[in-house]
Amino acid sequence: LFFTVACALALTMGVSSCGVLGSGMLYNDTVEPSQVTSNSLGSKVGEAQIANYLGVVALGDAGVQKAAKNAGITKISHVDKKVWSILGLYTVTTYTVYGN
Repeated sequence: LFFTVACALALTMGVSSCGVLGSGMLYNDTVEPSQVTSNSLGSKVGEAQIANYLGVVALGDAGVQKAAKNAGITKISHVDKKVWSILGLYTVTTYTVYGN
């Protein structure tokens, strides 16, 4: 019974948006571009992140404004999104903001 329930949960998370973002249902460690502006590449880097537990509870502030504020950035050049996840049970999404 436990195995059947675990398989059903894994299948549900794998085919819904509640599971792993991007690719890699078992393990995911990806970085992709999120936003780009016409500003030149800056020397400052700020990060903000959220954590998702079991696809049920998500905590944190991964806003671009929060990431920029963390590094004192006022002119954003671009933003990257990193997703790290194991089995969709624990997922951390980090937005990295670059600029001056």
